[in-house]
Amino acid sequence: MPVISYRAAFICCGVLALNATAVGQTAKQGSEAPKSQSAPTMQHQRGPKKLALLNADGAVITLWKPDLSKRLLEPKMDMVTIPPTGVDNYHAIIIEQDWGDSVDAIIRYEYLRGKPSGKSPTKLTSAIKTDLEIVPDPLPREHHRYYSGEKAAFLIRYRNQLLKNQPVVLQTGNGSSLKGVTDNDGRVVMTLPDDFKNVVTGERDQRSADLSITTEYLESGKHYNSTLSAEYRVSPVHWQYKSWGLAAAGVGFLFGGFLTSRVSRSKKERSQ
Repeated sequence: MPVISYRAAFICCGVLALNATAVGQTAKQGSEAPKSQSAPTMQHQRGPKKLALLNADGAVITLWKPDLSKRLLEPKMDMVTIPPTGVDNYHAIIIEQDWGDSVDAIIRYEYLRGKPSGKSPTKLTSAIKTDLEIVPDPLPREHHRYYSGEKAAFLIRYRNQLLKNQPVVLQTGNGSSLKGVTDNDGRVVMTLPDDFKNVVTGERDQRSADLSITTEYLESGKHYNSTLSAEYRVSPVHWQYKSWGLAAAGVGFLFGGFLTSRVSRSKKERSQ
């Protein structure tokens, strides 16, 4: 029996926070937010990546490598350091909390650098890492990202079963919210909001924000809540289209000049 809780969806705001302080403020604003969700956010800096967590006591945090080997991580001062693994490719960070009558999970895929793993990201996404899982279908390729205004697809899976007609909620750090429902194949396609403010047409914009997708499933009286956390960026369309337009104009100008030159030569030849 599929069911979605908007209290759980609200907690995604914590996932989108820029630091632990902001996460705490978000939690205070939502007194009905469930105790269950620890809220991670990646800090963009040199050195090991870090997760900022809220109320992580009792949570199990697991780092999955591309070859599906795992190691447990321990939070310190509401932060979790993602250690270098020496392997190049996507890794999965899984945060799980079992409350008895409910189980919550937050999933995030991060690209870590190192020696070539020789593994496809599909191996990692296909592996069952938690009971209820939101699976990118597919993950962005290396050097690519989720971009505003573009479509992104996800599978909703309970253990080894794809869930059809399963409600999901997408929220962004810029304040946008979307609802979707999976099809008969357990797949949902959503257009990421183009919601970055003050984007200047023709100027490169490297800003990013977090997004989260949340779903909830009820099985045998137990609630399973799952959140996929990811980063998205300003769409390059905002500055690339101008470059293409100039290129097209340049080609048109050259082609027009070529025709004009031929016509001029033709007239000159006829007059001789």
